[in-house]
Amino acid sequence: MAVEDVARPNAGDRFTAVAVAAVPLLFVVSGLAIRYAAFASVSTELGFAAYARALCRWDCAWYVGISEHGYERFPIPNHSNIGRWGFFPFYPMLVTAIRAVFPFPTILVATITSIACSYAACLVAWPLLEKNVRAYVLYCAFLLSGPFSVHFTTFLTEPLFVLLTSCVFLALKRSTYLAAGVSSALLSATRLVGVLVVFATVIQMSREHRGQGGSIISFPRWLLGRPDLLVAIFISPAGLFAYILFLYLTVGDGFAFLHVQRAFGRVAGNPLVFLWDGLSAVPTTGWLPTAPQWSAFAALAGLTLSAVLAARRQYGAALFCAASIILPLITNLASMVRYVIGLAPLMMLVAVLLSASKLTCLAALALFLGACYFMTVAWIGGYLALV
Repeated sequence: MAVEDVARPNAGDRFTAVAVAAVPLLFVVSGLAIRYAAFASVSTELGFAAYARALCRWDCAWYVGISEHGYERFPIPNHSNIGRWGFFPFYPMLVTAIRAVFPFPTILVATITSIACSYAACLVAWPLLEKNVRAYVLYCAFLLSGPFSVHFTTFLTEPLFVLLTSCVFLALKRSTYLAAGVSSALLSATRLVGVLVVFATVIQMSREHRGQGGSIISFPRWLLGRPDLLVAIFISPAGLFAYILFLYLTVGDGFAFLHVQRAFGRVAGNPLVFLWDGLSAVPTTGWLPTAPQWSAFAALAGLTLSAVLAARRQYGAALFCAASIILPLITNLASMVRYVIGLAPLMMLVAVLLSASKLTCLAALALFLGACYFMTVAWIGGYLALV
């Protein structure tokens, strides 16, 4: 009996592990099928290579250029006066390294790498979702077969950003702060807002200290007595600092990634004004919201979900997500939809809320899969709200 009692849990654990791995794999296949069908409906050229090229829109072309040619030294005669410095280096470097081993076209390597990153992000989300099966299914469907799955399966930073963000919060959940620091360092080399996750790390450390009977006032002294925690904090922005040093040595301007934003039409202003301008950009014909309205809706939805995270006492995740929305909002609403859906804690929260009942879960799943086709067509067609 004792042997049987041990064997049954082990068999159950193996089944769970297989199911956890199989669910996102199923959505990898279904997502590819749906997006390819959408591509085939608007393209005369078929094949996976043509599909990958068709989905490489907007910022994707910049990342392909960085992966193949690196960052330019300005000025370059007879070239664009907009440098690539605003796009952070870690993901293009990763694709370049993989391409050195598998010598295929950059966009093919990047597409497969993005799918792999999104798949891995799903696996990391399983413990973060407290092993909630319905929420896990919805989250996997959203990333890999959902309306915005194109963002997570082409050469954009969202797949790696979501994966590394999930790794940070899983490490914090397990109080493995050094792992959180390493993931944070890589995150800060992926996108500028990645550096903000260090505040979530400090908040989690503070909660652990108070859980041990400490107070807020005694937290700094306790922290100074923990060199391992200090190392985790100090290495968190290492990716950003390394990029600043690289730009200083090669371009002469360590903050070129900020200064070049003006060339993209990003100038600091009042985020409330940007929100109001977006909401008031009503369509001149038809009833569908305009691209600025969609961006404003996304920003407001993201901030509202951040408040829900705070209400659920997930203060670190709430602060990280809110700051990651407000920072780009200071310049304008461009790419706001993409920025919001790329915040893993928010999308996990949405999955949890939609999984509250079997009916809402099934309805959301059907909506995700159905919208994937039409949003892919819109992406290929250059719909501005999806940029």
